[in-house]
Parts: sequence; C-alpha cells; structure tokens
Amino acid sequence: MANTTAGGAAAEEEDNNNTGMMESTKHPTALLVHVVFKCSAVLVYVFCNWFSDDFVIIFVLLTLLLTMDFWWTKNVSGRLLVGLRYWNEVEEQSGESKWQFESRDADGMRLVDATEKRIFWWTIYGAPLIWAFFLTTSLTKLNFNYALVCLMALGMLLTNTIGYMKCSKDQREQISGLAQRGALSFLTRGYF
Repeated sequence: MANTTAGGAAAEEEDNNNTGMMESTKHPTALLVHVVFKCSAVLVYVFCNWFSDDFVIIFVLLTLLLTMDFWWTKNVSGRLLVGLRYWNEVEEQSGESKWQFESRDADGMRLVDATEKRIFWWTIYGAPLIWAFFLTTSLTKLNFNYALVCLMALGMLLTNTIGYMKCSKDQREQISGLAQRGALSFLTRGYF
C-alpha cells in the first residue's frame, strides 16, 4: 500500500512538472499574443507569394501585422512580461522630444516570471536578426519592394529592442559584458 501512495505522489508530481509552458506562466495570453504577432509577420512574409501575387495586399497585410506587433510589444508585453516600458514626451513650451525609460524596482523585478522573461528577450533579439536576413536576401535578389518591407520591420523591431535595452539594467550589463569579452578575445588572439 505504501508503494501505491509513493507511486501516486510521484505520478502527481510528474503531472505537475509536465504542465504546459503556457499554463506555468503568469501572463499566458500576453506571452502567446507576443509570440504569435512576431511569428505571423515572418510566416506571412515567407509564404505570401503562395496566396497572392499582388504586392499591395501583401504590403498592407505585413504593415498591419508589424504595427500590431510593435504596439503589443511596446504597450502590453513589455510591461507585463518583463516590467519595463518606455515612451516619448514632447514638452509643450520648447517642443523638445524626450524619451522616458522605466523599469520596476528590485522588488517588482523579482515578480517577473523567468520563462516569460527568457521568451521576451529571445524574441526581442531574434526577430530583428530574422528580418535582417530577409533584407539581405531581398537585396541580393534585387527585390526592392520586399526590401522596403524588411526595412520597415527592422525599424519597428529595433525601436522596441533599443527601447527595452535602455530600460533594462540587466540587458545593458549583459551587452556591455559581451562586448568587453569580444574585444578581449579579439585582442588576445594576436590580431594586432
């Protein structure tokens, strides 16, 4: 009888460990929409010619998807998934534009789910790399219409990437450390 209880407890613990990633996060809907917007624009770009040869329709659809991704990332997922936000203010008297960067305090950052944070940063860094590859491909094929779409995507994605990097002390430190290690590695290999 004791074996059944131990086996039952082990099976229950295994079931708890096998819960879906989305179920174990604090904001599954925000995370899902964040990933879906990023992936949908990429998938539409890759497979668009299967469905339509009309560039105007493709351009409008990609613009809408990229704009929704930009807005969702900036206004919803950044705040919920990693506790960061940024915005631009224009002073009425001088007309000067000022960027504001904000993050939760140390206690608030402890509430950030590690899985959500990891997925957020992977998509924030990965999406511009994918679109840079698409840009390179479209330029080598001399397909300037699609290069324009890629430039638009890169503009929006890099705005969010840079904005959130400026908000996050951790990311700035990691990028700085990566750059220092890269420079040190370059110098120690004796290229000079």
